[in-house]
Amino acid sequence: MKCKIDNVSIQAIATYLPNNILEMNTLSDLFGAANVEMIIKASGVERVHIADDSETASDMCFHAAKFLIDQEKINKDEIDGLVFISQTSDYISPATSVILQDRLGLSRDTVCFDISYGCSGYIYGIFQASMLISSGACKKVLVLAGDTTTKLINKKDRAQRMVFGDAGSATIVSEGVGQIGFHIGSNGSEYEKVIIPAGGFRMPSCEETKIEYVDSEGNQRSKQNFYMDGLSVFNFILKEGRQSIFTLLDYMQWNMVDVKLFALHQATKFTLDNLKKRLKIDNSLAPSNIQNYGNTGPATIPLVLSDIYNKDSDQDLLNLDKVVMSGYGVGLSWGSLTCNLQKTKIYKPLFNKNGKK
Repeated sequence: MKCKIDNVSIQAIATYLPNNILEMNTLSDLFGAANVEMIIKASGVERVHIADDSETASDMCFHAAKFLIDQEKINKDEIDGLVFISQTSDYISPATSVILQDRLGLSRDTVCFDISYGCSGYIYGIFQASMLISSGACKKVLVLAGDTTTKLINKKDRAQRMVFGDAGSATIVSEGVGQIGFHIGSNGSEYEKVIIPAGGFRMPSCEETKIEYVDSEGNQRSKQNFYMDGLSVFNFILKEGRQSIFTLLDYMQWNMVDVKLFALHQATKFTLDNLKKRLKIDNSLAPSNIQNYGNTGPATIPLVLSDIYNKDSDQDLLNLDKVVMSGYGVGLSWGSLTCNLQKTKIYKPLFNKNGKK
């Protein structure tokens, strides 16, 4: 699917990280020093932030959203849409977006959506917000994307535990001058490549699904834990991620050399390095912060922007007139967008609910 949506722009972005930090080198006693060193080298992840037992994805997104509303001095009655993107919602039912509408003190006329997506989810959230504005139904939509993926991972599964972290984000998409282009795709035939097999209604949780097993690579998990076929997902990203960007640039009639920033999903260092080689772009055009945060699911794209391109950084934000964002993951699904971030307010990550780093 390709489309252009006019008269819409990204007004502001904020992110939130939990205070707890896991240093990967502390896992040597559990997984072996040689294994830990090898995984750190391939993944590029040296530490991640982890939500505590009582902290949810909606809590992290709430703090980012509240900060953004306060900093931008937004009248809450002006927000008429809320989109929450996460695979770790508060409840099976009701929708977490509705709960956040009340927590944030938004109008009861606010239209609310939950989108159950992971690493491609930020693109889907911006797309949903842009459609709401384009339809005339909304003028200002709050997009909240985040996950507590670490709560889904078995602590003895080194393949996942040493890659994923937790984070939340808030983005304001507004009616105004601007155009966002989209390319979105999906391949449901590969749904088992990233999955939590049990816990839904296809395979309800029971005593049998709690039984842990060890896979051929020595990773321990149960059917109630998060699973990812790393090699298949790596190949998928290199193929679909690359093609999605090329397809969108061709559709938008943009040249690769004109793009000032590629904000790519932070999967692993190995994946990012190979994708950048396939795209033939310099590292400076596609920065990475995976070293300090890991893969934070739908929050990786806003987090890399917030971490590196915030208003307090040395980066030239006025130069971001042509930006590509691209994410890919569970589904399998993928999506890319083009936008102008020159006038977007980007705030550095919050490390606690009071907004202090």
